[in-house]
Amino acid sequence: MSALPFDVVREVPRELGRLAASGVPTCGPMAVVDAFRLRDTYEPLGDFGIACEGPAHSVLLFAKRELGDLAGAHVAVTEESSTSARLVRLLLEDHYGLDGLTYERGNPGGASARLVIGDEALRAAAFGLDDYPFVYDLGAEWLGWQALPFVFARWMVAKSVPAADRAVIEAAIASSLESWEDRLDDITARCGHRVDLDRDGVHRYLSTFRYRIGPVEEMGQRTFEELLKERD
Repeated sequence: MSALPFDVVREVPRELGRLAASGVPTCGPMAVVDAFRLRDTYEPLGDFGIACEGPAHSVLLFAKRELGDLAGAHVAVTEESSTSARLVRLLLEDHYGLDGLTYERGNPGGASARLVIGDEALRAAAFGLDDYPFVYDLGAEWLGWQALPFVFARWMVAKSVPAADRAVIEAAIASSLESWEDRLDDITARCGHRVDLDRDGVHRYLSTFRYRIGPVEEMGQRTFEELLKERD
């Protein structure tokens, strides 16, 4: 991927979605809710994405009381996420039927539950989160509700990008996916220390996800979008 003849912007998917709305990046892994929102100007790049069927391990809701007892709770939502922020509301309000919930971005004091993702979630899963003894994996919760994989992000490309450039990017992504296990030592050296994962732990975590979106993942993605439309 480093050999691509394009400028590279390194941001979390939610930020890429914000930048895409202003016309900055031409291609990237975009939070799936931003992919829905920007489909007039962006479209999927091949079948590349990030999905899981079951626990995601890095998209977690930590709570001070059991999930079914969270009616009326104040929920802190990470600022890094677009998709997980919408998913947690669907799960709490539509699946579990909880009412009176309020949500706030960041980490406000006094929240009854906290949605954390990525490195922070992996660290919290390993070492715990003060005052939040109950932990719920949103990937597992979605599977238990809908019996489908959940798609967190899709590689999207601006419709204006020429076919030749798309082909170069697709080939680079495909090559990277085919060789990631051969680069485990490098990945572990660069990232493992952030979440206290050794080589085997990094492999287990990366193996959680599906990086190509097939028919069953597409069904999960459509179901998520339909549920969001019912709320909007």
